[in-house]
Amino acid sequence: MNSPTVTTRLISRCLNDIPARIDEAALDTARKCLIDSIAVALAARNEDGIRILRSELAAGRKPEEAAIIGAGDRVPADVAALVNGMMISILLFDDNHMSMRGHPSAPIAPVVLALGDKHDLPLEKALRAFVLGYEVESWLGLWFNPSQYEIGWHATATQGTLGAAVAASYLLGLDMDRAARALGIAGSLAGGLRTNFGTMTMSFHAGVAASSGIQAAQLAAKGFSANADLFGGALGIGRVLSREWDDQGFSEAVNRIGEPLQIIDPGPVLKIYPCGRPPLPAVDCVMEIINKHGVSADDVARIECRVSYMYPRTLIHPRPQTGLQAKTSLEGCVAIAFVDNGPRLSSFTDAAVQRPAVQKLMEKITVTVPPELSENVPEVRRAPFDQPVTVTVATHDGRSFTETVRDHRGMPANPATDADIRRKFIGCAEGVLDTERVDEIIGYVHRPDASVRGLLTLLNG
Repeated sequence: MNSPTVTTRLISRCLNDIPARIDEAALDTARKCLIDSIAVALAARNEDGIRILRSELAAGRKPEEAAIIGAGDRVPADVAALVNGMMISILLFDDNHMSMRGHPSAPIAPVVLALGDKHDLPLEKALRAFVLGYEVESWLGLWFNPSQYEIGWHATATQGTLGAAVAASYLLGLDMDRAARALGIAGSLAGGLRTNFGTMTMSFHAGVAASSGIQAAQLAAKGFSANADLFGGALGIGRVLSREWDDQGFSEAVNRIGEPLQIIDPGPVLKIYPCGRPPLPAVDCVMEIINKHGVSADDVARIECRVSYMYPRTLIHPRPQTGLQAKTSLEGCVAIAFVDNGPRLSSFTDAAVQRPAVQKLMEKITVTVPPELSENVPEVRRAPFDQPVTVTVATHDGRSFTETVRDHRGMPANPATDADIRRKFIGCAEGVLDTERVDEIIGYVHRPDASVRGLLTLLNG
């Protein structure tokens, strides 16, 4: 009998060992992430990118297996996952994870919703699959990064595809061999480049990851062949994606995946503001300055943002002209925070970004990387977005105000509350669901008899 490979040991941990470690705390966090994902998808239902995707790739598709969030149409499961994943991601209001360096729910929630709907599964089983997929994609972030991200790959797309395949394999009941081959298929479907940040294609990554995860598991279930050791050998995926891949270290660590569960430690970043995660500490700094000192956009003479080296390499639109660009722009988010007294969904339309007040204020912002936040500092390179951000505002009348934030609102150390999540859901669902229905949905996901189809019926009804 052949010795188990590193990939089969990973699969064994995911399908045989970790499910027993998924306790009520993990399930409850998964519920919060799922509710958060549904909320932001509803808010994105009329975005141009979603309209194009639905008309070109989803309209009229058969068989009618799974629902699109906030719509009456049913499409094949992988197509539903494609649309729902992009819907969750396009506003950049979805959750984030420090280990993953990406958005964990956007590739996984669509998988469990689509397959759960297709096969009419209990919600608790879908939540367990969610935790498994979340674990894989977040834990892999510790091994692929920092160099995967620095090279230009988008972790939501690469790691997200692998996590989606594991979640789908669990829900479809694949055996060890087929699940390993599902990962092999998923490895060839994974992709997504950071050069597309600030475009519709950035959020398309999450939908493609979710859809690819389902396709990989469905093909493997039918005997479709692939290398069953995605992580082994000279052409293993870790060596392809990362400059610093450690075969031996990874092989030893596989035996500890899930200890602790990533969805608990460090846990998700659930956003308060609808933009990318990196600008959020600076936004909190601005809000502190506004609230403490009453500074308005008209008062501002200059703004300096001191950040880690990865900020200017990631937030690549210093003078954004569209809403999608502004969400991935430090200057855009800081200016909008001042002009609108905090970013909101309406702040990121193209017209809102092009307002003279926003454009004028962006010209007054400089971004600097001090030596202590350079890539030459090992702890900074390991976690460039977990470093303090400092914003200094100089006013026309000669005053100066400085705030520093490391743990912005929504981070595990400064978490979003249940009230925050409910308020966010109500805001995102405006015009679609009333407050009574929102509360009914939030209550439903805690019911022991809840099903995925029942949840989507409540949501789309």
